[in-house]
Amino acid sequence: MQSTAKQLRSEANWPPEEGEAISFRSSTGPETAILKEVRWGLVWRDFILEDGRVIPEHRISGCPQPQVWRKIDEVTDNEREECEERLLSMAGSGMDPRTRDQSFWAELNQYLAYTYLRFKQAGCRVQDTER
Repeated sequence: MQSTAKQLRSEANWPPEEGEAISFRSSTGPETAILKEVRWGLVWRDFILEDGRVIPEHRISGCPQPQVWRKIDEVTDNEREECEERLLSMAGSGMDPRTRDQSFWAELNQYLAYTYLRFKQAGCRVQDTER
């Protein structure tokens, strides 16, 4: 299965390939780990490490600037619903959303950002039509 990150490359060597060692900022400082997979979330790319941690693209060293985010209207209802189901499943299994660098935290942040941007975009449309 080909990583969804291949869909959009903003730089010649970005994103790093699976199996590469990558550097990133963690809550404890700079770290290096082996990349298992890169995948698109609802808004940005997440980098899944071999040890299971999930690091958002903006924390990866060498991340292109400005960052590439998906357009909210490109996210399908099915993708959103799948994200909601994963969150419900993780919450039901007792995962702690406060444990950073884990899948629950990553999914929750993606969903919150997506929801914020979706409502922000809808608010702009309402203001535009009132003029």
